[in-house]
Amino acid sequence: MKEPVSPIVQAPPIALDVMGGDDAPGAQIEGARRALRSGIGPIILVGQTDEVSGELERRRIPPGTFDIVHAAETVAMDESPTYALKRKREASIAVATRLVRDAKACALVSCGSTGAQVASSILHLGRLPGVERPAIAVAFPGTQGWGVLIDAGANAQNRPSHLVGFAVMGTLYLRHIFGVENPRVGLVSIGEEAAKGNELVVEAHRLLEGTPGINFVGMVEGRGVYTGGADVLVCDGFVGNVLLKFSESASRWVVHHLREGMRGRPLVTLGGLLMKPAFRHFRRVADPSSIGGAPLLGVKGTSIIAHGSSDAEAVMNALAMARRLVDEKVNEKITANLQLETRGE
Repeated sequence: MKEPVSPIVQAPPIALDVMGGDDAPGAQIEGARRALRSGIGPIILVGQTDEVSGELERRRIPPGTFDIVHAAETVAMDESPTYALKRKREASIAVATRLVRDAKACALVSCGSTGAQVASSILHLGRLPGVERPAIAVAFPGTQGWGVLIDAGANAQNRPSHLVGFAVMGTLYLRHIFGVENPRVGLVSIGEEAAKGNELVVEAHRLLEGTPGINFVGMVEGRGVYTGGADVLVCDGFVGNVLLKFSESASRWVVHHLREGMRGRPLVTLGGLLMKPAFRHFRRVADPSSIGGAPLLGVKGTSIIAHGSSDAEAVMNALAMARRLVDEKVNEKITANLQLETRGE
């Protein structure tokens, strides 16, 4: 007697907003194709059907490779997110988010307006039990391995208890996605002493000292961000977004002045050729496309925020990040740990 053949269970699809971003929809569709070739799928393309179909045809992607869900509108980067979502219910980011809400997709990825994605995710998905404020978790390469900055821009104003939630979510994200077993949690401030900083930071420090399940190491100054002061850097979204944007500009500044210093100097140029492996290493670790996107942690669903200038490689990696968060059940672990923290266990 033959043994019964187990049915092939297909992974739930990821919804990709192909209309958001500087190079949409080309970069998004090419990124989706690369993701599919890497075994990351299935993927639903959300956008204007005619434009998406035309791009698929230009790239000679066979019909049926992707499901397409029509979205008649887009949210521009300079639009007010809340106003735009009220006025444009069929915007691609809103349609993609509702696919997750209705369990037709397990996650969404977008390179469009960050504000619109945060607002849409909170509006349509809601918050996880125990989460007061969702937060954007941006991974970065430090001198001692990968770290995470949280919050990187979802919340400009916070209460101390919000920062405690950020610390718990950042710890779980770094542990389960990057394999850091016992991440050190640091609170970004203007000094290492517990009494330094504004009221928000000082009170958050007091709460974090008594928070179970995290490895709190105290205050971390700006100079400790990349040099191993902590693995999880906790701050309000205003400070976090300034740090993030400054870091992006600083890496470009370094590359620019290295090139300027080599120009017209044969001996320096020769030395630069010998240093090429080091330059390639720097570009690789400083390039956000290697991670692809940042999750909005704390919502009932997986929502990955990718950079507006994402290329196909970044889109592919953002889709891979979405799949890992779903497979690792990070949301379930956040809920369980916040419930323990609420009970003081």
